[in-house]
Amino acid sequence: MIIGINGNEANVTHRVGIGQYGYELLKGLRRLATPALRFCVYLEKAPLPDMPRETGNWLYQVLPGGNLWTLTTLQGELLKAKFSGRAPDLFFTPTHYAPLICPMPSVIAVMDLSFTVFPQYFKKKDYYQLKYWTLLSAKFARKILTISEFSKKAILEKYGFSEDKVRVVYPGYDRDRFNPQVAGQTEKIREVKEKYRTGERYLFYLGTLQPRKNLVRLIEAFKQLEDKNVRLVVAGMIREGRGGWMYSQIFGKVKELELNDRVIFTGFVSDADVPLLLAGSQAYLLPSLYEGFGIPAVEAMATGVPLVVSRVTSLPEICGPAPIFIQNPLQTDEITLRLREVLNLSPQERQKRIKLGLRQAKRYNWEVAAKQALEILIEAKG
Repeated sequence: MIIGINGNEANVTHRVGIGQYGYELLKGLRRLATPALRFCVYLEKAPLPDMPRETGNWLYQVLPGGNLWTLTTLQGELLKAKFSGRAPDLFFTPTHYAPLICPMPSVIAVMDLSFTVFPQYFKKKDYYQLKYWTLLSAKFARKILTISEFSKKAILEKYGFSEDKVRVVYPGYDRDRFNPQVAGQTEKIREVKEKYRTGERYLFYLGTLQPRKNLVRLIEAFKQLEDKNVRLVVAGMIREGRGGWMYSQIFGKVKELELNDRVIFTGFVSDADVPLLLAGSQAYLLPSLYEGFGIPAVEAMATGVPLVVSRVTSLPEICGPAPIFIQNPLQTDEITLRLREVLNLSPQERQKRIKLGLRQAKRYNWEVAAKQALEILIEAKG
């Protein structure tokens, strides 16, 4: 059996969200390749050095192209391969977008349907692409992978598919990088605090800078804290179109509230520094309005850091009993109350939260995710 994969989302330098999901699945599937189960990964550009190594059972096919690469270059290649007898038996794209004329069974991955709930937070071009291309890709696909029971329910309700068509494959996390032992690296933690000017006590947000992350309200809530020695460190992507958008409101709010010295924007943080920044923080914050999963929250739990997250969408499912929950993330005063609560945890209560988080994080494993995904891919082939 040969499985074709669209690897473009994974073949980027800075991976967040769907890029991280695709990359980790590719790594896991590469380990499962055999002479009887081969993979062909289609890319627009040459594979980056950290992409899974090519072997006789794991091949890359680079297809340079322009705009709408999936609908033009990739789709054309799959059609040519089908007519010449060298096509894969199944095509998998770990994104919303598949070729609309796909000459073999297809499987797609849909992370969430946030664009249907908050269309105002998307550029019109991106919104209509998500709306219509997702619909068609999902309709033609044999199976749809998603990342939480919450997202599965949303997909079923939106599109009316049979329940068996949509399958949950929970993401994992890097267990070598995110674990309780990071807290013992006191000298390295001190160095990253100096590097990013965090101060000794800080609350930490890691994620994309986009409206549904609710960062404007978080900054307003942070302003109300009495302890002016605490800083808010915001680490996230600031790239228009991929990773962050409409972020000028966030910077504008910091300036308006005169918080430039207390709210620290790090920009992109290296993989090596993220666990150390987490471990050095008082808490990880995710006051989001909508999450399909929330990998950074799992990474925080695995590192032994208390959470303050919204009790919305997938977050209660993914984080379990570990967090301090923001009951209504639309209420700034409610966010402030939860920030005060986490900053004032007793040592015993803090340890209790940490233990609950460590236990919850054990549920998520990339190797398990890859095996589950492969089972679904083989089933979809029929």
